[in-house]
Amino acid sequence: MQGYVVWWILAAVLVGVELTSGTFYLLVYGVAAGAAGVAAWLGGGVVAQLVTAGVIAVLGTLALRHWKRTTGHPESTVQDLDIGQTVQVESWQGGRGQVKYRGALWDAEAESAGVDSSRPLVIRAVRGNTLVLGN
Repeated sequence: MQGYVVWWILAAVLVGVELTSGTFYLLVYGVAAGAAGVAAWLGGGVVAQLVTAGVIAVLGTLALRHWKRTTGHPESTVQDLDIGQTVQVESWQGGRGQVKYRGALWDAEAESAGVDSSRPLVIRAVRGNTLVLGN
């Protein structure tokens, strides 16, 4: 069997497994294997094939890590939608209590000591499952 066929089979297997994982890393390695197959098809030696696969795999991995770090995190965007919303106080004592928001009771704490629970309270931040409230 020709060397380029082995590379292309490896590339197809890696891309196929990637379809079940969704991490994109195996896709990068599949592309690297495919490129090594092209190098073999063009008549490159084993060293040229390995260097091609290695360089593309390393550059692709670094690019993917950079992309994952710079994309937004959906969990923080969902919490950002809550900020600025008004809540209804159920019980409040000493800067902590429970409030009704989105049809459920939430634990809440005051943003600062000057928060007046008799005035409307607004969500300023979300820490885990606790709402941080202010006026």
